Amino acid sequence: MLVAAERFSRNQGKRSKRLLLKWLPVAAVAAVLIYAAIAFLIPKQLSPAIPETLSNRVVLDKIGNARGSVAVYQISVPAGASELLFTLSGDGGSGTADIYAKLNEQPTTGSFDVKDVGTEKEKTISIPDPQPGTYYLLVHAAHGSYSDQSLVASYAPGKSVFKVGMHAHRLFNGGDWDGPASATPLFQYGVIRDWDVSHIHDASVWKSDGTIDFKLIEKVYAGHAKQGAKVIKTFGTVPTWASKRPSELNKQYPNWPGAKSGPRNLDEYEDYIFRFVARMKDSLWAVEGWNEPYACPGNPTEFTTMTPTELADVQKRVYRATKQVSKDILVFSPAQAYVCGIPTILNARTSENEPIWKYFDALAWHPYNRSAKGNAGPSFAKEVRDVRRHLAKAGLSNMPIADTEHGWLEPPKEGGKEFYALNDAQKGQVLYETTRLAKSLGLLAIVWYGYDNSMIGKPMTSPTISRHLQQAYADFNTP
Repeated sequence: MLVAAERFSRNQGKRSKRLLLKWLPVAAVAAVLIYAAIAFLIPKQLSPAIPETLSNRVVLDKIGNARGSVAVYQISVPAGASELLFTLSGDGGSGTADIYAKLNEQPTTGSFDVKDVGTEKEKTISIPDPQPGTYYLLVHAAHGSYSDQSLVASYAPGKSVFKVGMHAHRLFNGGDWDGPASATPLFQYGVIRDWDVSHIHDASVWKSDGTIDFKLIEKVYAGHAKQGAKVIKTFGTVPTWASKRPSELNKQYPNWPGAKSGPRNLDEYEDYIFRFVARMKDSLWAVEGWNEPYACPGNPTEFTTMTPTELADVQKRVYRATKQVSKDILVFSPAQAYVCGIPTILNARTSENEPIWKYFDALAWHPYNRSAKGNAGPSFAKEVRDVRRHLAKAGLSNMPIADTEHGWLEPPKEGGKEFYALNDAQKGQVLYETTRLAKSLGLLAIVWYGYDNSMIGKPMTSPTISRHLQQAYADFNTP
């Protein structure tokens, strides 16, 4: 009996050993999986102890991280600031990151004040009324590794000036060849840019006897004043009789030969500017030196055939005449349509070798097809960054910027297909978010183009888009 028991015990031992050997690999695999799961979850609870400090509106370039990793940043926000935004954008890497923000404490993916998560490449966190203190941003590589990204934290300091503006071709002017007069808008706007308001271009109102026909100008400006809007006056054409090259063909405006060549006589032109501004000074917020003069290097010029020196001489006269009337009226640079053409503007010098930037208060440019989010064109934040880089290179880091013409051109322009495919509510949201970003990034204005065409969804016939524009005005426009 004892022998049998010992034999049974030995057999049980062998069986247990065989079972152990059989299930040991399974247990090992299970342990590895459990460990991996725990390791994956750990980043949700941990943040680096020493965050990197961000400065307002200064872009941090070429950041990246491996899947599952985290990085933390911080920015100090003063009292009175508004429109705090964190924007992470870029196409590098196979994945995307999630972002989380929290006031006065480093966030985790389980503890935060606000977040933007998902697989969209561009991420934005918006805090309209930030409290004074330190805001922390957690960037979690939750959807694969990312690289070559740009991160910017921005806010509008207290008492910042910002205007939400509009263009309207057929409003208060009786209409034009494209149609009858437009209906009165269902929304407010802070400024109206008068470029392409039919019948009130300089080439139309400056008469050959030297007089200026103010009748329609005053009617149009008064109509916009009832909407609560001041005017950005763009000096961008001259009548044929006053042009430097009166026989020069004009592709954009065939009825005004020579209009793009600039004035024949600078004293005569300065006198015209002075008389115009003196008459309309109560309606003006700003004047602009010329419209879209240059393309990118190597391409034809746009709305001028002037050399950079000739343009600088014209800008000097616009500035001098305007400031003689009122130092409170802003003078914008000739509004450049392409970022790659901005150096041409900034490097221009007058015939007396003065830098053109001596004669404007802010740089104006036209960032078409750029949005706050990636569903309607390339990143607006990145384009503002590029503009600031050109200014910094010219020694003008503190020069204000005004976006005086912004809309969406149809394909093949990048973002055109995406924007035109959106419904009115989605288009309105793009306009609202891009307006918010413009204020946060420190621009003086964003001026939509325009009320009675399709480039922002034709708000003239869309109550939905009009509601979004009214909300943008109410939330962001300053007196």
